[in-house]
Amino acid sequence: MSKEKGNDLTLKIFALIIAIILWSYVMSEVNPPFTKEFRNINVDFINESALERQRLVVMEPKNVNIKVSISGRRSDVLQVSEKDIIAQVDLNGYSEGNKKVPVYVQVPSDVRIEDYSPKEILFRFDKILRKDSPVAVETQGNLPKGYILGTPEIKPQSVYIEGPRTWINSVAKVVAFVDVTDKTEDIKATVPIRVVDDEGNDVMGISKEQNVVDIFIPVYQRKSVPVELQTENQLPDNYEIVDIKINPSTIEIKGKKEDLVGVNSISTKPVDINSLIGNWNVPIELELPEGVSLVDPNKRVTITLNIDESGTRTFDYTLKDVEILNLDTELVIDEDELNKPFTITVKGSSSRVDQLSKEDIGLQLDLKDLGEGSHRVNIEVIAEEGMEVINILPESFNITLTTKE
Repeated sequence: MSKEKGNDLTLKIFALIIAIILWSYVMSEVNPPFTKEFRNINVDFINESALERQRLVVMEPKNVNIKVSISGRRSDVLQVSEKDIIAQVDLNGYSEGNKKVPVYVQVPSDVRIEDYSPKEILFRFDKILRKDSPVAVETQGNLPKGYILGTPEIKPQSVYIEGPRTWINSVAKVVAFVDVTDKTEDIKATVPIRVVDDEGNDVMGISKEQNVVDIFIPVYQRKSVPVELQTENQLPDNYEIVDIKINPSTIEIKGKKEDLVGVNSISTKPVDINSLIGNWNVPIELELPEGVSLVDPNKRVTITLNIDESGTRTFDYTLKDVEILNLDTELVIDEDELNKPFTITVKGSSSRVDQLSKEDIGLQLDLKDLGEGSHRVNIEVIAEEGMEVINILPESFNITLTTKE
């Protein structure tokens, strides 16, 4: 390397050193202005205790971050970190509802705030409510066939719940769930309670005065039995009952096993039969044995009597109209005796008696074990249901049985 080239390199190195020295001087002594932005500065909530004294709570937002720009000498700005920037909202003095709260920002004294946003935060404040709510019992599973649950007893019957108004208003019920699968004896259980909304979901953020309740649910057997009418007094002589309609004709009852033993029907309380004339669907009360009750206590039982004025009719017959039973095959009845007349008088409702014909009445004469000779016999009359035979004239006959020729 020549001496000239060596001198040139030395000059270049010397110039670089001078430039570095000058740059360091500018940076350390002149220190030009500098701006920096912080994007996630957490905002602190202060004076939350003031909200508690007013029984208020912040519903939203739960956390807030803001952007802050600071400026100053470069060296000072570069020394600032996020933890050196303080952002706060003062929650003292606000009431329930949606409120805008200003944000206050502090930075180190050797830098200044260039800008920050947002400068206000929209808060929603809710009142803390305390409410006495009844506890509902809901069952899960199924009892065996022939069993039914009684009315649950709950201790305590209600509990206090507490929480923000929004959440309290979303509470549909306070409920205790009891599993009744295959239970045949009374149920005693201590079960947790749940606070749920209309869709059965738990409402979070609600505190309860207590978490469990004691529940007793009686378990009964059930059966269906007919209803029987009890009447008192008598209808006028010229009236009779054509038909009785009890609605429903059977009813479901419940009780302990020992109380249902021997209960095969339920009677009505005595009803004055004359009060039923001309009345339809008359409500009646039932006489329930001790320890027995209706499955549906609101079930309504009514009665209707079809009552008609009674009438009579008399029909003429001879023995030829009578069905002869069990006559010995070697014997016959004298022809003249078959022409013996007799009359039958029947009684019933006028509407039915008027439609009756003599053929509707069955007549039978049973000659079983009767041999040749004269015998005193009675005719058996078979009338329709609701018809009463009130007279047979004559009541008996003399007939003579002879051997066939």
